[in-house]
Amino acid sequence: MRISWRHTLLLIAAITLAVPAIAPAARAAEPYLLGPQDRLRIRVFEWRSSQDKIVQWEGLNDEFTVSDSGSVSLPLVGEVVALGRTPPQIATEIAERLQRRMDLIAPPDTSVEVSQYRPIYVVGDVMKPGAFPFRPGMIVIQAISLAEGIFRTPNQVREMVTAQGEMSEIALRIDALIARQARLETEAAGDETIRFPPALLQRRSVPAIAALIRQETLIFQMRAEAYRTQTEALRDLQSYLTKEVASLDAQMEAEVTQADLLNKELEGIASLVAKGLAVAPRQYALERSKAEIQGDRLRLEGSMLRVRQEMSKADLSLLELRNKRQGDIALEIRATAQELRQLENRSRIAEGLLRQIDPLSIGGNRSRPKPIFMMLRAGQNGGEAFVIKDTDPVLPGDTIIASLPALDTGQPQDVPPEAARPDIRPNPASVTVAN
Repeated sequence: MRISWRHTLLLIAAITLAVPAIAPAARAAEPYLLGPQDRLRIRVFEWRSSQDKIVQWEGLNDEFTVSDSGSVSLPLVGEVVALGRTPPQIATEIAERLQRRMDLIAPPDTSVEVSQYRPIYVVGDVMKPGAFPFRPGMIVIQAISLAEGIFRTPNQVREMVTAQGEMSEIALRIDALIARQARLETEAAGDETIRFPPALLQRRSVPAIAALIRQETLIFQMRAEAYRTQTEALRDLQSYLTKEVASLDAQMEAEVTQADLLNKELEGIASLVAKGLAVAPRQYALERSKAEIQGDRLRLEGSMLRVRQEMSKADLSLLELRNKRQGDIALEIRATAQELRQLENRSRIAEGLLRQIDPLSIGGNRSRPKPIFMMLRAGQNGGEAFVIKDTDPVLPGDTIIASLPALDTGQPQDVPPEAARPDIRPNPASVTVAN
């Protein structure tokens, strides 16, 4: 059990130390070759069976920089040539030297990885020429961006900032109008949920877009609630007036019945008075009652007319409310569409201005020549600069030269033909050695 445990520790240590050096080789066939200013992270471990543990060599477990002469000076090891060699090769030499120096039975486990690549250089017609840190996977256009882009005059910078600011403002306004348009179309259709465009919903994680969606949803709910409240009030009024009409109809029927009874009684009294069997005042009282009933009936008919008139007004108000809502929505939809078209035209104008100012803007530039990029790379093309594209890879130590052709020709002068450019495919190991 003790031997098995020791072997397990040795296996774990070996795997741990081997991963930094093996992983890049597994990802690419071509190794990364070291050069001056590369910064190396060195780790040395040793298994001591007498102590039954893994020992870390503190003096060597550190970061070291490759000197201008291409070597690394290490304690207990001395000068190690790094120029043109790979990290695994350096690790092997360090382990062998330590084995000889310390009279070890086996070389210690040693790993070497690049912790910081040597810088790249961007010069020429750029805003901020100089040296910049390299990042694995970098391409030419990214290196140019580190130098703050192609050279521009102060007026161009101001115009570019203005155009960019205007484009950002226009873009946000367009998003707001698209959200409003979705809300208005939902209101026009009478739906209960706003159908925002998928392109807008996909960006709802952006705070500004989320705020627009919340705002339009709140407006939709408030307007829907206000319209519902007004509609229900008019419908309640219609219901009340309908009940009042029914009540007046019942009262008028009662008045008719009472008038019929009174007429019969009045005919009987009149006959008796004519025969001298009844006194005239009784007849007069019945005639007064008849007149009062007729007056009450006229008043009820007047009330009925007024109620029916109010019912007509309520019906008309409900219809006007619906028509006004639909009309207002239609006008808002038309105004929103018109404003969208105007903003899209402004956006195209601002984008065209930005493209004139910045030759690296998306879509190219017809009125201003595109910049020319050239590169100096050690060990390629005899040390002479060669033409590259903005999407070509960059390696540590490269020098990128940016230049703008003259405006009158629109083409670079004395530039080697495209067919003459060397193969500058990236060294895969150089892109993936360090994280």
